[in-house]
Amino acid sequence: MKTMKGQAVMEYLMTYGWALVALILVIGALLATGAFNPSYLVSEECTLQPDLSCTGHVLSVDNDGDFVLKFRISNGLGYDIMPESLNVTTSDQEVYSLEASDFDLEDGVLGQGNTTVVEVELNNMVGSVGDTERITVSLEYISCAPEVNPGCIDDEPVHTISGRIVARVEKKD
Repeated sequence: MKTMKGQAVMEYLMTYGWALVALILVIGALLATGAFNPSYLVSEECTLQPDLSCTGHVLSVDNDGDFVLKFRISNGLGYDIMPESLNVTTSDQEVYSLEASDFDLEDGVLGQGNTTVVEVELNNMVGSVGDTERITVSLEYISCAPEVNPGCIDDEPVHTISGRIVARVEKKD
């Protein structure tokens, strides 16, 4: 007696074939959106130290290919500080420096509880929109704590803190 094995095999292939087609379409859609891109999984951050916080950072590039890093430094140390310099090192080991006069501070002092915006032009940086950049920040400052430097004079020892900024390159409007 003849059995109908061919029909069972075809039904099996058709049922699971459609499931495989659907699975391939879902994987293709995920790949197209960039969900498996490693930079998609990296979270952005801006850290210096807990009481001298770094907030609101943005790394942008304009149509000419000029990169600008912009972020805020908030002084929560409990005393004033006098920034001396700021060094920014990009992932390709280019170092960019700002001096005290570049901070746009009244009398060169960042008061306790105050915030300043730092803007650094990264002239030699290479990248494109959507890239993730890891940047090291080093801030040198003089403490104006009343018990250490009550007159906030600039011949006191210089303190150095380091931090990190991880940012995605954005298109500048």
